[in-house]
Amino acid sequence: MIRIKAPASAANLGPGFDCMGLALSVYNTYDVQLSEHDELINIEERYNNPDNLFLAAYRKGCKALGIKDHVRASFHTEIPSTRGMGSSASFIAAGIAAAGVLHGNAFSKDEIFQLMSQMEGHPDNTAPCLYGGLTASFQTEDGTYICRKMELDESWKFTLFIPDYEVSTKEARNALPQFYSRSDAAKSLAGAIFSLEALRTGDLELLKQTARDVIHEPYRAKLIRNFETIRKTAEEDSGGRLIISGSGPACLLIAKQYLSEAAREKLSAYEEHMMIQNVSAAAGGLLINGEPL
Repeated sequence: MIRIKAPASAANLGPGFDCMGLALSVYNTYDVQLSEHDELINIEERYNNPDNLFLAAYRKGCKALGIKDHVRASFHTEIPSTRGMGSSASFIAAGIAAAGVLHGNAFSKDEIFQLMSQMEGHPDNTAPCLYGGLTASFQTEDGTYICRKMELDESWKFTLFIPDYEVSTKEARNALPQFYSRSDAAKSLAGAIFSLEALRTGDLELLKQTARDVIHEPYRAKLIRNFETIRKTAEEDSGGRLIISGSGPACLLIAKQYLSEAAREKLSAYEEHMMIQNVSAAAGGLLINGEPL
């Protein structure tokens, strides 16, 4: 039996829309082995069907290898679905990796990345999930996906805010306008460049000045209950910057200190069932039997 651990990820990181991502120390774990028929164990009933993302990814991997095979997979999931934390990327990464590992380590890391990103449709979650840490990724004109790991200063503290309701990726995408002004495009590009520099150097003041997004957050914030209250409370308490994780509704606080107990109690008055969790960057990305792929 092979154990695969795939981390959660926060895509966009403010102005890095569909490009930047950060792997987080929240994992889905999959114990996999070959089987005579497909079998999924310990998974929500709504996902226990032939359209399951893990199974679909496993079949995609097998097809790329020119084989048809079946898998038995036991799920231990920590990443909540439909929260903007890369749950789908985790399932896809594990499924394709399982196809490769169970057939003689047939895929290189880049081959897995290409297959993952083709299936996901964009690489902002697949890149950090696979490679770990802070990543920037891009699709070239010929359809190839490229990724580069970026430096991340060790002084950063990360806190996740996970509401107890879902926002579908489709809904979050549909909330965005079709066109943007030239000034917004320029502001977004500059913000992404300077945010990467701030994350690399540990420059909190630079991050606070540049990590305000204009492309997606103003529109997706409307889908998150009490977003402005959560942001104001978290930022005033920590001195950091709160961004929407992926398409939301989860949010990620980037700061030099964790949220205080007083702030946690204050926020619970607005969102009683919201989970507030201290996390770290998952530097290793996808793990096979405890080791990076």
